[in-house]
Amino acid sequence: MLPREKRLSKSKDIKNILKNGKRVSMNGMSLYVLEGRGRIGFITTRGFKNAVCRNRARRRVRGAFESEKISLDNYDLLFVIRPEVSNLDFSEIQETVRGLISDVKNR
Repeated sequence: MLPREKRLSKSKDIKNILKNGKRVSMNGMSLYVLEGRGRIGFITTRGFKNAVCRNRARRRVRGAFESEKISLDNYDLLFVIRPEVSNLDFSEIQETVRGLISDVKNR
């Protein structure tokens, strides 16, 4: 689990990233990036069937991100997870997270 100071949890911070951040999308996930303090957030859209599916998708993406051991200290990252992620294997989720991060690093 990420330490508290590395998590995006305030609504105003999330709205700021959604409004002003750069977006990269792939396989049912979007990654918003904005210069900041190196915090990370994971949110889901409303299209999931129920809370179980929504929370499972969020946990799997968070796990894939943490397994990559990536840190971008100068940027705040926000993963927006759509229902299509529920149909992906964990390895596909890891590849997607890796691809989104590499797109951000290459910009």
